[in-house]
Order: sequence, then structure tokens, then C-alpha cells
Amino acid sequence: MKKLFFYSFLFLIPSLALQAQTVSSYSNEFLNIGIGARAMGMSKSVNSFVKGVEAGYWNPAGVISVKDYEFAAMHNSLYAGIGSYDYFGAALPIERDEIATSVSVIRLGVDNILNTTNLIDNNGNINYDQITTFSSADMAAILSIAKAFPKLNLNVGVNAKVIRRNIGDFAIGHGFGFDIGAQYTYKNINFGLTIRDVTTTFTAWNVDETIFKDIANAQTNEEGQNQEKPEKYEITLPKFQLGVSFVKHFNKNYSLLSSLDLIGRFTQTNDLVSTSAISFSPNLGFELSYIDRIYLRTGFGNFQKEMQFDGSEDLTLEPNIGIGIRFKKIYIDYALTNVGAGAGINYSNIFSIKLELNELR
Repeated sequence: MKKLFFYSFLFLIPSLALQAQTVSSYSNEFLNIGIGARAMGMSKSVNSFVKGVEAGYWNPAGVISVKDYEFAAMHNSLYAGIGSYDYFGAALPIERDEIATSVSVIRLGVDNILNTTNLIDNNGNINYDQITTFSSADMAAILSIAKAFPKLNLNVGVNAKVIRRNIGDFAIGHGFGFDIGAQYTYKNINFGLTIRDVTTTFTAWNVDETIFKDIANAQTNEEGQNQEKPEKYEITLPKFQLGVSFVKHFNKNYSLLSSLDLIGRFTQTNDLVSTSAISFSPNLGFELSYIDRIYLRTGFGNFQKEMQFDGSEDLTLEPNIGIGIRFKKIYIDYALTNVGAGAGINYSNIFSIKLELNELR
């Protein structure tokens, strides 16, 4: 663990050298979408209690709960099937109840995009044979390591992530970064904290000059109106998620999990609370459990202040609902989510599954 933190700070040095020119609050945004239908149905407010393989994304400290092999997968079809968002994770203990690790793979992509830059030649002739297709995909691999401190009721974890992004053959970006997380339990109350991109996440882009010129020349002949060449480097600023949760048992059959997470950035945004130094919005989540086998979920999050045409501000939010079932150690979850109640964008259907193999042997 000490070596991992040491290397983290070594990687921070070149990032800081470039920060003044390439710093970005919203690069690598595909890593902020979230994974798991349970978490999405509760509006992502899972930081304080998330356990097992899915914790590798939300809070690496929660990976420590893994007792044996765990696997998880999720699929989300976006924009009527035009795009897809997929996740797969695997976890196992290194030292039972002491150290655990997980690997998570995430892909957000749009495939079979038509490339029409060469559709019309220099003489104005249309040639449909010149139409080709390409894919635009963002991918990340996340390695998580968690360590338990039982006497302190404290778990800590670290993520090391490698990023690959491509826009066909036009541009390819590679990046790396680190997250840290902790979970603490006091009586029946759980607390959690994750800082993503804690050392800032650095991404370097390689742009094909020939393809860029074709794209630029295909737009317009007017001076200064063509596509500008994108930045070669990006640096993603840190983000945080702070959560608290507790479970209320009504009787031996019914219980209610309630959670509150503050999700924000160290910059000024349109969040509900926004200053020049820090901005955040609350996310609320609830999960009603019946005999710990059937789950009903709802959540409210992404509270944003949106400027209207008349200069006034409206408050928007993102509502979510979900259900889940458990058979032995097989968890099947579904969530219906909306990326903005007033944005006019359709709801998304999310399905995920989690397996704990120790109970299936």
C-alpha cells in the first residue's frame, strides 16, 4: 500500500506541470456514469455501504467484504440502442478479512458511425462507395485493493485505473489515474468517502494529422470556421463522494436502507451548493427489503440549478426507481433511470447481475 501511494505522487508531478494549459473539470466523464442497477436505482447514493465486487467502482474500501470469488456485469442500452454502456467486474480475497482485490472493466461506445467526409469529391460528385464506418469508444480498467482495520471499524482502499479512448482512427487517448476510498462504521451507521482522480488523471491524445485535415476541409472553405485541432493532453480534476447510511428493521421480514451522498467537484458548477472552491449536490436513496430476497428501490439525485431564457433559475433533479431479487448468492437487479427530468431525454433501462461463488460450491 505504501508503495502504491508513493508511485501515485510520482505520477502527479508531470500532471501538475501541464495543468495550467490542459486542466479540465469534465474530461473522462464516462467514468462518472456509474455501474450496477442497485446503485443506479438509488441515485448513486451507495458510497457508505457498497460491498464486494461493485465497490471497486464506487468505493474501493468496500471490496474488503469479498469472501470468495465474486463476479458482476451490467448492460445499458443508450439512445434507443445507438450507444451501449457495459461493465464487468471480478473480485477475490488475498487474505480473508484482511486484504482483497478486484478488477473492473467499463466501456461506453457508439459503433457503426457513418464516415461521410469523402462522400463528395473535389469535383462535387457523390460516391456512396466512399462511405465507411467507425466506432467511438471510451474504456477503462480499474484495479482495486482494499485493506481492513477491524479494531478501528475502518476499511480503506485504492484504485489504479488505465484509460483508453478512441474516435475511430482519428484520435486515440491513453490515460491513468488513482482513486482512494474509506468506509467507517459507528454502531449501526455507515460512513463512506471516495476521492476520484485524487492525483488528477492524465490523458494524452494522438491525433492523425491526415484524417484531421480531411475532416477540417470537409466542413467549410471560410477562414477560421473549421474544426480546431483538439488538445494533446487532458488533466481531470479530483471529485469526491461523501455518504452516510443506516438500516431500520421493522420486523424479521421488512427493513429499510436509507442513504445520503454528497457528490461534487473542487470547482464551481451548477450544483445545488456551488462556490468557487467546491460544489456538490445531495443524492438520496432508499431500499425496502423483504426477507432479504426482494428489493424495491428509489432515489433522487443530480440536483442542478438551470438558467432559463428569462434569467431565472429552475431546480432540476434526476428520479430513479429499481427492483432486485436474490436467489442464494445470485443477485439480479433492474433500474429505470433518467439523466435529467427536464432535459427531454428518454429513460434508460439498466440490468445487472452479481454472483458470489462461495455459496454455489
